[in-house]
Amino acid sequence: MKQLRLLPIAALACIAVSCQNAPGTLSESSTQSDSLVYYLGQMNAADYLREAERDTVMKESSSKQAYINGVKAGLSAMQEGNDTYNKGVMMGMQMANNILNFAQQTDVKLDASKYVASLSSALTADSMPNSQKAQIEFRRIMTQIDNDKKERDKKAAQETLSQEAQKANLPKINDDIYGKVTSSTDSVAIEQGNEVAAEIKVTKLNGESVTMHVPAVGKVGNTRSYPQVVSDALETLKSGESGEYLTSAQALLGARAAQQNLDPKDILKVTIKASLIPQEEDKDKK
Repeated sequence: MKQLRLLPIAALACIAVSCQNAPGTLSESSTQSDSLVYYLGQMNAADYLREAERDTVMKESSSKQAYINGVKAGLSAMQEGNDTYNKGVMMGMQMANNILNFAQQTDVKLDASKYVASLSSALTADSMPNSQKAQIEFRRIMTQIDNDKKERDKKAAQETLSQEAQKANLPKINDDIYGKVTSSTDSVAIEQGNEVAAEIKVTKLNGESVTMHVPAVGKVGNTRSYPQVVSDALETLKSGESGEYLTSAQALLGARAAQQNLDPKDILKVTIKASLIPQEEDKDKK
């Protein structure tokens, strides 16, 4: 049944070009197979429209027609009775999708023709390609591409952060965070290694809430407790004080920013109120 669920991709085009009834409808003369693809088409259309509720571009008539045209192209690409050709078509479609996604995620555009040349060379060679070497080199290059992307994201985030902090008139703590104390006390300064109870709220500049999970009690400077920029902010406070800060999604959330549909250079507002947790020796003195 799982394989059958994949068939709706083809169903809309089948109905549009081959059914004897009015396109996209059923009648008393409809065969069992016509009925099957009709309902598969309805299911696929519902899937598309549900996704379109989160993407306004997909709601447009031109987008719907482009989707149907893509379905038709996929259907016409297959050849009945030619399994190896069809496997190649599926691999080509998979690689085309991978290339598009790769460009979006890494800013690196892959050359499809060079992929085909490599594939052809390996398939027609007299010996088996060294897959172990290929995997090692693939991972090495991917690591470098990933590191380069992180560095570009970090630089872009720092530049945007600097501009927004200047607008908000917030002093610089370091390249990744700006901020100030908003309510002060005459208490003990929070330092690295201290345990604190911190109330932390994160929002976008438009006020929309951003989820960040932190412990009720954490250790300043310990990245298992707080991201580094939060520890940097905590060290500007005394026990009982509050502060207001700006940082970037890249600095605060890292790779997890994408899970909340945040761009690495999106600027986030962080408000913190923190109090020191007394150490055992301090309790004993009391």
